[in-house]
Amino acid sequence: MERKLVFSVKDVKEKVAKQGAVIARILVDEATCGAKKFSFLINTMKANLNCDFTGLGHKHDEEHCLFGLSGTGGISIDGKKYPMGPNTVAYVPPGAMHYVWADASGDFTYVVVYAPPGPEKEL
Repeated sequence: MERKLVFSVKDVKEKVAKQGAVIARILVDEATCGAKKFSFLINTMKANLNCDFTGLGHKHDEEHCLFGLSGTGGISIDGKKYPMGPNTVAYVPPGAMHYVWADASGDFTYVVVYAPPGPEKEL
């Protein structure tokens, strides 16, 4: 069987995560196409919500980056808040406490790349 190498966002099953705050779409990972060194997701954070339910955020052993596609929000990395919007990128070092939020004005959609892959398996 030939593996799929090209994907459309509309063809990917949406997963609800972070108690309904995030819609996650895993486009590239080992399950979708055999990628072993990274994963590629498009997430949408619901307006006026965030994925910080602990008060501190969360952390991963994997490094990753976020790239804003639409809407506005931001990311907190090790306690410092950074605004984000379209065409903005953020790097999250391995082990850094972090969380993403969306502004009250609307949903915030962004790309996430994990290297190596891993955290997307928890969705």
